[in-house]
Amino acid sequence: MLLLPLGGRPAAGWQRLEPSALPTEETVADQVVHDLCDKRVALLGESPTHGFGRTLAFKAEIVQRLVDECHYNAFFVESGAYDFLNIQDRLASGRAISGAMIAAAFGGLWATQEVEPLIPFLVERAQRGSLLLGGLDDQLGRGTWAQTEMPADLVSYLDGPRHAECLAVLRRHMLWQYTSDAPYGPKDNARIVHCVERIEARLAQSRQAPARAYHAAMLENLKRTLARDLMSTTAAADVDTRTFNDRDRSMYTNFRWLVAHAPRQSKIIVWTAVNHAAKDLSGIPGDSNLVSLGSYIRHDFASDAFALGISALGGTYARARQPARPLPPAPAASLEARSFDGNEFDARYVAPDRLAEIGVVTARLPGPDFRTARWSSMIDGLVVFREERPPRFLER
Repeated sequence: MLLLPLGGRPAAGWQRLEPSALPTEETVADQVVHDLCDKRVALLGESPTHGFGRTLAFKAEIVQRLVDECHYNAFFVESGAYDFLNIQDRLASGRAISGAMIAAAFGGLWATQEVEPLIPFLVERAQRGSLLLGGLDDQLGRGTWAQTEMPADLVSYLDGPRHAECLAVLRRHMLWQYTSDAPYGPKDNARIVHCVERIEARLAQSRQAPARAYHAAMLENLKRTLARDLMSTTAAADVDTRTFNDRDRSMYTNFRWLVAHAPRQSKIIVWTAVNHAAKDLSGIPGDSNLVSLGSYIRHDFASDAFALGISALGGTYARARQPARPLPPAPAASLEARSFDGNEFDARYVAPDRLAEIGVVTARLPGPDFRTARWSSMIDGLVVFREERPPRFLER
């Protein structure tokens, strides 16, 4: 039986892959698109190191195919919400957007040759109105619109001395103009929060729609990240867990806001790390107390959400712009080794039924090192490359 995308008609060129056609290295992307095509949410996970180049190229290809072949109409990324809200504001008011804007919003982690071809695709679809773009994170990124221009936009609601005072406070923070003699601390945090509250009060009286809604969302994100900023200075032993959980809860809050502003019954791509995409982390050693973005989405969408993981048998990787490192050798009984099972294919796809059948096994998810778990509890499907390589970062 043909699987139809949401909307009732198959996209041009779409056909179901029969078991006899599976698997070959040429059909890995076909298999993934097949399994994701009729879902409402496709979570495309990658190593939390963000250091796997082939993974990035593969994800960029899958995004374009899901949009073109399966009628996905929303793309949300684990990057700052602020730039994407500004992009939505520009589009809503009939202004143009550029590739540079999208690239800056996407962020430096993904400023690579592998992701570069995706940028004009996103620009064209967004300007056409067929693809909603959104950022999920409340963190502030370097080299972004949020860092350089957002303070002036936000304080435009204030008058007189308060305008100048809050502009200086916000700019100092966004550009991180703190020093060892005057480091960021609770008093700075309180000044920023005070300015945010002042802006919110004036914003509530403003009639600048639709910009008001986007600015309000920016301020909500600022409050959430400011609330987390000083958490690491506390004595809590579980600060890393609390930080992860608060951040993922914030990303879910942004996800819900974006869904509420998207067309009804939208089909959504989420570009993120696999630990954020995970449908459940409670069975993963070292991560059992983490509550992921993907777990909230799974609760809302059930089997209409699909979490994809991507791993590698061997090769090298590199954290952001750092020297390449070899991946630890994969044990013979690992999930990665068993995925290839002695064949010469360059890539393999482990479908949901096969992943569940394998059960408890060691694998390098999430991250370059190996852990033992029942991985079908964390992800729905897994792509494994025979050999990974670091991303090719673009010149700044």
